[in-house]
Amino acid sequence: MDDVGINITGVASANNKDALSVLIVDDDKTNRLILSTLIKKLGYTVISAINGEEAVEMYANNHPDIILMDVMMPVMNGYDAAVEIKRICCEVFVPIIFLTAITDENALAKCIEYGGDDFIIKPYNSIIIKAKIDAMVRVRELYNHIADSKSALQEHHSRLQLEHEIAETIFTNITNPKNLEIENIKYLLKPMSITSGDILLCSRTPSGGMHVMLGDFTGHGLSAAIGAIPVSDTFYSLSSKGYSIGDIAFNINKRLKETLPSGFFCAACLIEADEAFRTVAVWNGGNPDIIITTNDGPPIKIPSSHLPLGVLNSDNLDRSVEFIELGPNDKIYMVSDGIIEAQNSQGNMYTQQKLDNVILEAQKSSNPFSTIENSINEFCINAEQFDDITLIEITAKPLDIYDNTQTENNNQALAVVNWGLSIKLGAGALQQTNPCPLITQSIMEIQGLSEHRERIYTILSELYSNSLEHGILKLDSSIKENPQGFIQYYNARELALSNLQDSSIEILVEHHPLPSNSGGNIIIIIEDTGTGFDISSSHSSLIDNKNSHGRGINLVKSLCTFLSYTNGGTRVEAHYQW
Repeated sequence: MDDVGINITGVASANNKDALSVLIVDDDKTNRLILSTLIKKLGYTVISAINGEEAVEMYANNHPDIILMDVMMPVMNGYDAAVEIKRICCEVFVPIIFLTAITDENALAKCIEYGGDDFIIKPYNSIIIKAKIDAMVRVRELYNHIADSKSALQEHHSRLQLEHEIAETIFTNITNPKNLEIENIKYLLKPMSITSGDILLCSRTPSGGMHVMLGDFTGHGLSAAIGAIPVSDTFYSLSSKGYSIGDIAFNINKRLKETLPSGFFCAACLIEADEAFRTVAVWNGGNPDIIITTNDGPPIKIPSSHLPLGVLNSDNLDRSVEFIELGPNDKIYMVSDGIIEAQNSQGNMYTQQKLDNVILEAQKSSNPFSTIENSINEFCINAEQFDDITLIEITAKPLDIYDNTQTENNNQALAVVNWGLSIKLGAGALQQTNPCPLITQSIMEIQGLSEHRERIYTILSELYSNSLEHGILKLDSSIKENPQGFIQYYNARELALSNLQDSSIEILVEHHPLPSNSGGNIIIIIEDTGTGFDISSSHSSLIDNKNSHGRGINLVKSLCTFLSYTNGGTRVEAHYQW
């Protein structure tokens, strides 16, 4: 006990010690008194217990900061008390220093095994007691600092998780993946993080066709997914109004340049198919090759011929598209570069060549898409994903012309009134403008009629196309019967348009209420300065026509209550009642 008399006055001066309390647990009253005196001189508050059971109760009621625990005590020994206290304190760090006269290594190891953090061997040495307690205080402060940091990190993680969930919900609602749930489409989306920098968009056009877009933004994750907002909004809005994919690409590019920071762009490929899936228009800007597998020939590869959207100023963007003629059940494949640049566990890339081979071989299986998907998943197994992965397969099957999932149901028919509008397009306007989406949208704004959008657009576009392509440009639809007919036809169309001079088309639309305001009659009159459209060349029956042309007029007849060509085929009048 000689060490007890050492003068330690003034050695405890830490600023935070007044707030710390020490629980002394010992069945020997003298030992408790000696330790209490020493600890108080060190600047700590002291409470005491005479056995392990009382120590557990004292901890539960007072929550001391440090515990000095004797090992051998009646009722409950120090080992069991330490276990119980550690159980109660859970993640809170409460240092327990065992007090023991035993110097056996196994016994000392047992102190640590039962939850002790250190031990003091009797007889007590005040310097050692101070050093051990100060060390535990430092450990406790460090532990508390780590615990506070962990709590703050968990709170930050929870907040970030909530923000990602909100972003994911917004991303899902904006991109509207339900539009992809149709028989013609199968797709794989594997985002690298919660949100994806890849987007897949699909919309039915007013004429009954389909637009599909695969976009791949710079980077990945939340920052990349932000670009989905202006892209999706522009894509769905213009598709539902009947704009071509060239016009859609132009407007998306303009929107990205206006809203997103420099260096942020979207590699994209867009597909436009007619309702019969006989031909597709393709625009590929910065994405890997589009691959089309056919039933009677080698695959068709369409490499990128444009820069990604958001790179060029709008005036410099090339809207031109490539036209491909399809056969029944031909398949179109589009992928993001996350597939061809995916790495396996050995660090080897999937590559475009491997994808080409897998797609070709997959056509021999009963489910080509699953074969391709399995190849990608097997290649990437046990490997870290470095980018978003997207694959889409589109099968050339006829579409139900009026099964348009993009129709806006919130645009109800307005009061039935008389109104009219007209537009005249000269050669320059004909070269760069398709008036049908604008006129259709004007009708929706004036009269509502969202349920009739597709039919009205079909009538307008068919009559306008006949007036422009046959009446003015003098194109021959029979070209489409050749294997490369569609490509030749649209190339001829672009050439004739570029050389167009001194021609015009005038469009007049009138609306008159039906008796008792039970509906209305829309009168569409289109007149051109060309040589006229020969209506006799159209087939007599829409059902019997198996050709790649001559269906438009009979389709319009099936939709209208009146259709008449006059003035040598340069003037057409159609009536649509609703």
